[in-house]
Amino acid sequence: MRVTFVTSSHRIGSRERRAGAATSAPITVGDGVWIGAAAVVLPGVTIGEGVIVAAGAVVTSDCAPNGVYAGVPARRVKELHAVL
Repeated sequence: MRVTFVTSSHRIGSRERRAGAATSAPITVGDGVWIGAAAVVLPGVTIGEGVIVAAGAVVTSDCAPNGVYAGVPARRVKELHAVL
């Protein structure tokens, strides 16, 4: 619910126009991922298999598989065991 995937941004421009040239990058979400309410995922991020992203987290960099990521910016806060 209310998860935002942001796939575009702007480069930092000159002082006359700080929003410079537009950029974009894909977001990749692995199998079995759970993304909590109101989380934000920024351009170019890969979320590994079996990850949980906590509600309200802002994911600014890649998430390694099988962990819980929480906070602003999101950090790995717990290891999860892969179920075989």
